[in-house]
Amino acid sequence: MTKLPKALISACIIASMAISFVGCGSTKIADSSSSIVSSTQTAPASVVPAKPLTLRFSWWGSDPRHKVTMEAIDLYKTIAPNVTIESEYMGADGYKDKLMTQLASGTAPDIIQVDAPWLSDLVKQFNAFADLDQFKSILDTSGFDEKFVKTHGAIDNKQYGLPTGTNVMCMLLNKDILAKANIKSDQVWDWDTIMSEGQKVNKIDSKSYFLDMDQNAVALLIVRPYIKQKTGKQLVNDDYTIGFDKTTLVDTLTYIKKLFDAKVIQPAAESFMYKTVYFQNPTWVNNQTAATIEWVSMIVARKEGFKASAEVSLFPIPKDAKDTALLVRPAQLLCINDKSAAKEETAKFMNFFLNNKDAQLILKDQRSVPPTEAGRKVLTDANLIDPLVSQAVNMSVEKAGTAENAISSNTQLDTIMIDAVEKVAYGKSTPEVAADDMIKQFQSKLNELKALTVK
Repeated sequence: MTKLPKALISACIIASMAISFVGCGSTKIADSSSSIVSSTQTAPASVVPAKPLTLRFSWWGSDPRHKVTMEAIDLYKTIAPNVTIESEYMGADGYKDKLMTQLASGTAPDIIQVDAPWLSDLVKQFNAFADLDQFKSILDTSGFDEKFVKTHGAIDNKQYGLPTGTNVMCMLLNKDILAKANIKSDQVWDWDTIMSEGQKVNKIDSKSYFLDMDQNAVALLIVRPYIKQKTGKQLVNDDYTIGFDKTTLVDTLTYIKKLFDAKVIQPAAESFMYKTVYFQNPTWVNNQTAATIEWVSMIVARKEGFKASAEVSLFPIPKDAKDTALLVRPAQLLCINDKSAAKEETAKFMNFFLNNKDAQLILKDQRSVPPTEAGRKVLTDANLIDPLVSQAVNMSVEKAGTAENAISSNTQLDTIMIDAVEKVAYGKSTPEVAADDMIKQFQSKLNELKALTVK
């Protein structure tokens, strides 16, 4: 199994790494501890001022993430006054579609936030990103865990992305809702206990539910790991063959149907209205839902309405699981557009964003636990990492499952799986029929994708 070393998250015992950064054409520098200081010296008259330069930076996220990211951009302006960073941000919904359109038309930003599962497709389809190894003299990667970076940001020995943080799957719980339903807050969760205990919430209050999930979350955070835990294999094998059989898929989709039938999850007609924004579902906003399965990078924003009663738990893992299927991966990746006219200047900004001490103090844990030793120590010393975020990462890293291969996280396959979930949850198809259809579509798409690799 591919696991992260404990050093990745043992921030409290890691010595601080000195980070040095010189802004492009600026008379302001970073000292050996990465605290930004102003030079009192005036640049010699013979020095030609750096030409004005505009870079574009795109990302998705919540309002708190947008706020701190723009604050970090403002700080960079004090280091590189000739550089203007234009912010292009939005919610997750539609971000990838917009990015693909930009890449196809040659209008993509200079620095781009990318979800790790997208990387392989975007590289193969668009040859989109620059190999970051060419910027080694600018972009310091010494503070990153090398294996983690190579596993999740490299393809064919080319480093296309660097992680913005460490992300793990976990459960976020509302202890007040659990208490009302007489569910123990220290309950060990697996799929059986989610079913048996989860029913209690709706039985106590018909307007409340145990899990807040949309169709995407059900497919990607329940169906996909559920299958992997049963088979011990990748969803799709490296040779483009399906890694599960019909019996396993029917069993998985039957479980999904039971979750909705037992009202462990709010009926699809209501919950699926909030696709990709299920944290805006009124049952969640009004504290009428007990839990969600979520990436740790999102729990700070997700628990905003019940901070005092929030708790995290390990992702559900059956005792007989052949693979824990618990993913530990980058929260996101930062990539440089290979068509950017200012790749070196973009690399300088990326170095600042990922390594600079003051930038880390601004960004905090809005992209989860920082991916560098120095970044983790900076936030730990300043008490700026949310304790629940640290707890979730710490409890999960030792249970990490096998890293997903690129083809298993193909977004076109995800769409097919989401469609199967919708059919079952809406009652439009039985698990058996939905399984047949999903396998047929998987095979067709895999044949198509395999043919592309041969070319």
